[in-house]
Amino acid sequence: MRRILPVVFLVATCALVVWLWWPLATELIQSGIPADIDDHRVSHYVLLTGFVFISAVFISLGVKNIGKPNGEH
Repeated sequence: MRRILPVVFLVATCALVVWLWWPLATELIQSGIPADIDDHRVSHYVLLTGFVFISAVFISLGVKNIGKPNGEH
């Protein structure tokens, strides 16, 4: 179970990002992808995606270390 947890967490993170981008992605495919300056929604989604992935890295590192004694890495 402990070996599959990082894989499940990665899949859940990717699913969250897909779920966040889905409403905007269909619109962007039809109209074309604007520059970040032209459409503030795109820049917000890019920032949100970065936040989700950076948070996922730190949470996965924390989950990896749960249950280990303080001196063991």
